[in-house]
Amino acid sequence: MSDVSRNMASHSCTVVDAPKVFGILVLTVLFLAIGVYLLLVLEVKPADDTARRFWGYLFMAFFILSAIKFKVESKGYVIDVENNIFEFPGGGIAADSFLSYFNPIFWLQGFQRHQRPLSEIRQAEAYQETSKREYTDSQGRRRVRTIKLDKLDISGDFGAISFYFASKGKRDQLYSAIIQLNEMGSPVLRR
Repeated sequence: MSDVSRNMASHSCTVVDAPKVFGILVLTVLFLAIGVYLLLVLEVKPADDTARRFWGYLFMAFFILSAIKFKVESKGYVIDVENNIFEFPGGGIAADSFLSYFNPIFWLQGFQRHQRPLSEIRQAEAYQETSKREYTDSQGRRRVRTIKLDKLDISGDFGAISFYFASKGKRDQLYSAIIQLNEMGSPVLRR
């Protein structure tokens, strides 16, 4: 199955960050397996039964949250020019005001899909965010770990949204699709 589909007759595009979706799927299966193992398979002493059940139910709750996140991410980023819609998985929408931080929906935005008008996108920027973390290895030497994240920021009348990608190629595909289908940037010549 292709993770990018285009319909040029209707000017729509779908981009799925397959490495990210696969990672979420693996995590979902892992949470399910550990939860089932703790609740149904593992035989322990009766004194340890309460702790085992607690951890089993906790892993099953993680499984449910991870399955919801998988469902949201697996649909990818959809650009529909005919209906003027940009649909995406949540998680990177910036707060509109200080009060947004007190709204539970703001904190749970990563578990739902969102839509914004495509024509309201005014700016898009693709870049690699780099952060450095210092740590001490097992021999006592100081080391620096560099973490690079592929990021796409869009902004417009609706505010600002940041997307993180597991694949630089998928980030670039979405960036170029937004620029091309929304006719932003350099002039688009039509014949």
